[in-house]
Amino acid sequence: MQNNDKMHPEDMRNLLIFGALSIILWLSYDHFILKPKIEKMKAAQVVAEAVSQENFQNDDLLELPRGEVISNASKRIRIDNELVSGSINLMGGRLDDLTLKNYFETTAREKNISMLSPTKTAHPRFIEYGWVSQNNNIKMPSKDSQWQASGILTSTSPVTLSWNNGQGLTFKRTVSLNEDYGFSVRQSVANNSTKPVTLFPYALVTQKGLPEGFEGRWIVHEGPISYADSKLYDPSYKKLAKEPKYEAKANDGWIGLVDKYWLTAIVPAETEEMTFRINYNSSTIEKVKDHYQVDIMGQGRQIASGETEEFKTKLFVGAKKLNLLGKYEKEWNVKHFDLAVDFGLFYFLTRPFFAVINFFYGLVGNFGVAIIMFTVVLRLAVFPLANTSFRSFARMKEIGPQMTELREKYSDDKQAMQQELVKLYQKEKVNPMAGCLPILIQIPIFFSLFKVLSNTIEMRQAPFFGWIQDLSMPDPTSVFNLFGVMPFDVPSFLMIGAWPCMMLVTMIIQRQLSPPPPDKMQAQMIALMPWFMTFILAKFAAGLVIYWTFNNLFSVIQQYVIMRSMGVEIHFFEKLKKGSDEEKISEAKLTLEEKKEFLKEEVEEMMEAVDGQKPPVVSKPKPKKKTVNKKSKKTVKKK
Repeated sequence: MQNNDKMHPEDMRNLLIFGALSIILWLSYDHFILKPKIEKMKAAQVVAEAVSQENFQNDDLLELPRGEVISNASKRIRIDNELVSGSINLMGGRLDDLTLKNYFETTAREKNISMLSPTKTAHPRFIEYGWVSQNNNIKMPSKDSQWQASGILTSTSPVTLSWNNGQGLTFKRTVSLNEDYGFSVRQSVANNSTKPVTLFPYALVTQKGLPEGFEGRWIVHEGPISYADSKLYDPSYKKLAKEPKYEAKANDGWIGLVDKYWLTAIVPAETEEMTFRINYNSSTIEKVKDHYQVDIMGQGRQIASGETEEFKTKLFVGAKKLNLLGKYEKEWNVKHFDLAVDFGLFYFLTRPFFAVINFFYGLVGNFGVAIIMFTVVLRLAVFPLANTSFRSFARMKEIGPQMTELREKYSDDKQAMQQELVKLYQKEKVNPMAGCLPILIQIPIFFSLFKVLSNTIEMRQAPFFGWIQDLSMPDPTSVFNLFGVMPFDVPSFLMIGAWPCMMLVTMIIQRQLSPPPPDKMQAQMIALMPWFMTFILAKFAAGLVIYWTFNNLFSVIQQYVIMRSMGVEIHFFEKLKKGSDEEKISEAKLTLEEKKEFLKEEVEEMMEAVDGQKPPVVSKPKPKKKTVNKKSKKTVKKK
């Protein structure tokens, strides 16, 4: 009988082949897939650790004047074009000195804006390029490496930095400068050794502490920003304390540090998958600043003996001018570079608003006048809605006396009062909610314009007329020192300038054209609203207050014309004039009371005549007597 438990020789052979192939596949996966991933992760960790350790050294406790630190450097390559000036430190090869020629810290134009500053200064921020390897035996460039270069970096003459590690590797970095704020950087490594090497290219922006002029306002984003994998990530500095690390992988995108008006961004010029990272390290050492870093890392390059590998990137360091950002979107083939300007939730409104204002500025050369022209266009655009609203206001004001009478008649029965008011609205064909839609539309318009005036570089230090020298800042005058006539300074919370006061006047006049409020509490709130709004908006950009003032003025004119065309009587200062609806009702009530009093006296006289057996005598009408009503303080004639 044949033994069925014995494995067939052919099955044994197949099992051995399967086992051998499994081992080969496992080893292949380990060598070709897992090992490169581990190498890349280690390389990324090397970048983070190397830069972090460097930034927490004790020599950073020193804080010296910026000019002194730059002049003390051993050798620098000067940078110069029409818009920027600065230098590259050949010790470490860092780009750590760049100022903007056409932008100043204040309207006094005494000190230029510094985009980049070296370590040991008050606000260090620098850009660094390099390569890393997981092989610690390979000597790589560091902050102490002395690079070699000559010449001046201009828009027409690039410069090349070179450094040899003494082990057969030659590192080169060619930097080109455009006519504005754009740079092109090409890194290369030539392997003249006898062994292949694997290196990972990177580029980073490092900042120590919060930037100079940091405001921390909710209206604008300031901090790291990344657009990768079709997603925008822009954490605030405060949020980084809770979520200190971010990483994304994408074939395109950009990353950088953004201020209110300025941008320092790295844009990969390669099509390979990149790693975009944001890192935050808090300092545990007193007086050592927190460390913020954004970086990109490319794929590992296996450089054989005698070969050369390159890594290309673009760099933007300058003002966030929308036309420049749009220009580089096309030239560099980078997506949504304009998101560096924080246009907010109402992007679909904010961007067109800016385009219209900028267009008018091109015509008149003054952003304040451009804002007024924009206000006119905006009023024309919403004219149909505003027309409906103002006609509704006019009808509501016309039936105001009837509404007041119903409220007094049914003051003890709210439900009946509402029913009667609804009947009145239906009878007079009035919709009390018709005036609300234009007000609701004003909300996104207001915040969109607020974003434009607060965040766009074009509005920064843009003058209007007179005392307004910066439309992006609050009105610098105050009513509490008579707009500078009195020789003393006013606390910041009392800085209510001339333009906010003019805005207050327009709001009060506009309130007089609105229908009367339904109750006393609401009337008091509406009366206080212009004062409250003035106190709040006085701290906002002067350009926004100018817009609101002229918007109110145009609204008053439009509403006045509509109400006059409908025959509605208008009194801007009702409390100082007779003829208001409330006074008419009061006088009507007073006349009714007088008639009752007169009839009462006549009846009493007739009763006296009956009691005395004297027939009542019908005589001529008595002469009218003047009586003074104590309540109204008015003199009326008695019939």
